[in-house]
Amino acid sequence: MSLRVYVHAAHRRTETPALLDSGATKNFMSLVYAKWLKLSFKHLPHERPLYNVDGTTNKTGSLKYYVDLQVQTGTKRTNMCFFLMDMGDHKVILGYPWFAANQPKIDWA
Repeated sequence: MSLRVYVHAAHRRTETPALLDSGATKNFMSLVYAKWLKLSFKHLPHERPLYNVDGTTNKTGSLKYYVDLQVQTGTKRTNMCFFLMDMGDHKVILGYPWFAANQPKIDWA
């Protein structure tokens, strides 16, 4: 399932589809997309191994960077961490932290 999100960065404002993934343990953003937005990255204190859903190693190799962003859903604003990685065609994945913070009502039918 996807959702349209609006990203307001210091240098750019853009709209993009975000993949809603209740099985993702974190929120993720494409490293290439974050660079295009000119977001300031933070370095993780320790790199973490990074695997795709099928168990293969992600092209990025390991998680090294993240960004903290303010996410607004409706009128609610929440500060969230997004880990940066190679995501193929996807730019943003909203995972469990987003679901927990927003408690969306989803009609699964």
